[in-house]
Amino acid sequence: MEGENNEFLRYVQVRFMKYPQNNKQKKWHEKAQGIVEYALILAFVVGIAAAIFAKGGLAEAVSDAYFQISKTIAYALDNTTAGHQRFAQSQLEKGLKQAIASGKVVLGNGGWVELDLQTALHEKVKQPVNGGADGDVKVNGQRYEYFKTLWDAANLKMNQIELDDADKGKWAGVRIERVGDSYNVYYFNGTAPNVQDDATKLGYYKNTQAMQEHFGNGQTPMTWKP
Repeated sequence: MEGENNEFLRYVQVRFMKYPQNNKQKKWHEKAQGIVEYALILAFVVGIAAAIFAKGGLAEAVSDAYFQISKTIAYALDNTTAGHQRFAQSQLEKGLKQAIASGKVVLGNGGWVELDLQTALHEKVKQPVNGGADGDVKVNGQRYEYFKTLWDAANLKMNQIELDDADKGKWAGVRIERVGDSYNVYYFNGTAPNVQDDATKLGYYKNTQAMQEHFGNGQTPMTWKP
């Protein structure tokens, strides 16, 4: 790429300008170089776009790129295990909030939804994820039945978001509960490879206050009003 760039610049110099000997020629030389560089970048972008369209996954490719950029920035700002976990939880939180704000997920008073990341693969979906809901909860206009519908409504990919390697053997989740006209957002962390071995087995999962007490790990719930 760089060799082709230089060759083309030499051609422009010989064909149109020869070599810049004064300020005017120097300015034209710089403009020519800028045009070539712009053309090369444009060709690069067009090439990528063509490859994406050939695979039929433009929207997916853009989504993946946006996620990776967000992850890189977040890790650069806080490159610790806790920072990595907060980034993962922030993705769950953002997805659930968007689903609620858009009406894909509707909570009655006292109803809640939760998405979890874990080490162990879920036996049905075969991904390191989990989730649940309780109370008056509707997903896409229908009464909640299975946690996978929450991931779909939140527009999150099960195989994209995961806990950092340092968190292997643990789980982390985000729960949003409706209280009157507002919502409380909870951040949970456990030490078992999946939610069932921790919160569910102990009988805490359906009790938000018990979850906060045993798995809140000092993280204060946040109030959210769409």
